[in-house]
Amino acid sequence: MSESTKLRFLSAWYCPFAQRLWIALLEKGIPFKYEEIDPYNKTEEFLKLNPRGLVPVLVHDDKIIYESAVCMEYIDEAWPQNPKIMMEQPYDKAQVRIWGDYATSKIIPLFFAILRSDPENLGETQKSFVENIGSFVKAMSPTGNFFMGDSFSFADIMVFPWLQRLEVLKHYKNFEIPSDIDWYPRFQKWLTACSEKESVTPTIPDMKKLIPIYKRYVKTK
Repeated sequence: MSESTKLRFLSAWYCPFAQRLWIALLEKGIPFKYEEIDPYNKTEEFLKLNPRGLVPVLVHDDKIIYESAVCMEYIDEAWPQNPKIMMEQPYDKAQVRIWGDYATSKIIPLFFAILRSDPENLGETQKSFVENIGSFVKAMSPTGNFFMGDSFSFADIMVFPWLQRLEVLKHYKNFEIPSDIDWYPRFQKWLTACSEKESVTPTIPDMKKLIPIYKRYVKTK
C-alpha cells in the first residue's frame, strides 16, 4: 500500500471545516487520498466511519479520527516533522489554541447568524461579528504576515475558511467589513498572505459555485 492510501481524507469541497484539515495536510506535506463526500446524502459506509455524518474524517492505518480541530492536532503529532502548525514552544502552542477556540466560539457562529438573521435584526449581529474579528486581528503579531508573525499556524487555519467566504455575506446580506476601521490594513495583509499560501490556494473554492450552496442558510424575511 502506498503512503498516500494509508491516510484517507474524506471531505466536501464546499465545507469550511473540511477546508481547515485540507490546508493543514498540504501545509505539512503529508501524502493522502482525497475522497469527496456529500454530507447531505450520507451513505451507510460513511456513517460507519463517522456516526455524526460530518466531514472531515481521517482514516489512518484503519484508525478513524474526526472533528476538524482534533484532526489537525492529530496530524501535527503523528507527523512531527516541520512545519509544526501547533507551534513548538508551550506558550505559543497555548496562544494558537486560545485563538483557535476564539474563532470557533466567537467568529464562526456569527457568520452563520448573519445569514440566518431577520433583516431588522441584522445590525447588531453584524456589529458583533466585526468587533469579534477585530479582537482576533488585534491579537495578531504586529510583525509578519500571519497570526503568529512569520509562522502560519493552527490559529490562522481555524478561522481563514470563513473570512475567505466574506463574499457570501456580501452577496446575501450586503455585508462588508468597513475599510476605515483601524485594524483593517492588518486584516487585509493577513487575508492576502493566507490566500496566497501554497498550502491554501488549492483548497479555495470557486465562489460562483460556492455562493449558491449557502442559500439553504439564508433568512430573507
